[in-house]
Amino acid sequence: MIISGKHIAAIVFVLASTSQSFAQTSAPQIDPARAAAIRDCNIKAQVYVLYAWGNVQLYVYRACMAERHQTE
Repeated sequence: MIISGKHIAAIVFVLASTSQSFAQTSAPQIDPARAAAIRDCNIKAQVYVLYAWGNVQLYVYRACMAERHQTE
């Protein structure tokens, strides 16, 4: 079977159009309040490095997210 230039162009077109629509529909939408909470809580928890403070970093992050009514 010989693939002509028209076939290759058609395949490239289908793949390009499919990948764009897939990327647009599969991207998760995040609430701006949640994004802000994640950013702020990560900054707050980074003070406690894991090797020195054990689980404190995780507890600080969890408490911070709970204060903002967000799931961890």
